Amino acid sequence: MITINYFGNIAEAAQSDSETLEQTSMSLAELLDLLDSKYAIGKFPFQVAVNRKIVSKQQALNISDSDEVALLPPFAGG
Repeated sequence: MITINYFGNIAEAAQSDSETLEQTSMSLAELLDLLDSKYAIGKFPFQVAVNRKIVSKQQALNISDSDEVALLPPFAGG
């Protein structure tokens, strides 16, 4: 299973702060497309972290079973 954690506006759109997907493997692009079709995440600015490391949304990356993906809103300084 792939775990996805949501924060900020995306958590509000998903009406949840996390979910797990039954898929055991998919590309990052496929995952983002799936989430956009479910929650329209494309309208929000966000970064993606895979296993707690920030990655480019355009990176050719395969998400595997037991990976954790986080969709993070822009951070403000402080």
